[in-house]
Amino acid sequence: MIQMLYATPLKQNYIVNSVIMNRKVSILFILLMILTVACVENLIFIQLHPDGQSYLKFYSRGDSTDIMNGDFQHPFPGQNWASKTSQQIRDDDSSWVQTTEGLIRDSVFVHTPTNSSGLTFELKRWKTSSRFSSYHHFKMIFHGRKIKSNFPLLHQAILTEKKDSLHWLPEALTIIIDKSLKNLTPEPLTINNQLWNQRLVNHFRNTFARIQSLDDLEGMQNDRVKYIRNNLKPFSVSDSLAEKLADKMSIHEEYLQTSLDLDDDTFEIKVLMPGQVVSTNSSSFNRDTLVWSFGLDSLLNDKFTLQAVSVIYAIENIEKMIILGVCILLIFFGFLLIRWFE
Repeated sequence: MIQMLYATPLKQNYIVNSVIMNRKVSILFILLMILTVACVENLIFIQLHPDGQSYLKFYSRGDSTDIMNGDFQHPFPGQNWASKTSQQIRDDDSSWVQTTEGLIRDSVFVHTPTNSSGLTFELKRWKTSSRFSSYHHFKMIFHGRKIKSNFPLLHQAILTEKKDSLHWLPEALTIIIDKSLKNLTPEPLTINNQLWNQRLVNHFRNTFARIQSLDDLEGMQNDRVKYIRNNLKPFSVSDSLAEKLADKMSIHEEYLQTSLDLDDDTFEIKVLMPGQVVSTNSSSFNRDTLVWSFGLDSLLNDKFTLQAVSVIYAIENIEKMIILGVCILLIFFGFLLIRWFE
């Protein structure tokens, strides 16, 4: 039986001012809610077999809404995967556990969740062989959330646990507007289109810069399309632009929300390599198992990579070579003795 080790969150919850909302409120305002102290503990156990097959087991434990919110999804049941979800009650505390396990026969496995904003990863393994040894290479890449490059002030707020959302919110809104306008601009992007988009972005940036409290966003909260249309009045644009822009904004807001949901998640990856480990960037080593422990702060860049290399020595070939070497030496010394007595 695999012993489950639970990681400790690397960062505390940091988001922001409390506000009461109903289901019709845009995703943006969900970003502004205080995150609960609930935490999802994710353990991934991987065993690499010398024959090229890999066994994977996913274990997640936490509140039912956090388990099912789609920020980190297990591989899907069916084919080579078996999954089950159950409720556990300990000392009147209820939690849910989801386990998924399967066997991979390919050297590359790419996990793309059904939630397009969810966390994706890929696993690669390969072998290099010689007469006396075989090296087994492991690499697991988590596709980062790109918060550092896309939302600099939010990135700073996450790392410093700065709680005031109004510090990073205007920048985040402006960047979302910019990305949404680019999505609506036909390719190839001309200089005129770039200048026009920049005018609109600057206009919204000035609007968002005047935000002093969450009450200032009441218009966007109640009717996103109307809010955008009112802000576009100084420009000669089509009536449909506001609806299209609101639709594109929701996509980027959902991705950002999913990223912030991962603040509730901790990850521990345990990898059992074939043979003897010779190099790794793991955070710790538990007997014969490599262990990586991390949280959202490790997923803020483009990617987060786990890697290791192990070796299996071909003992039989080495013994044969030693025996052959000894025989050659004996023949050589025997030849010298014969020459000496002659």
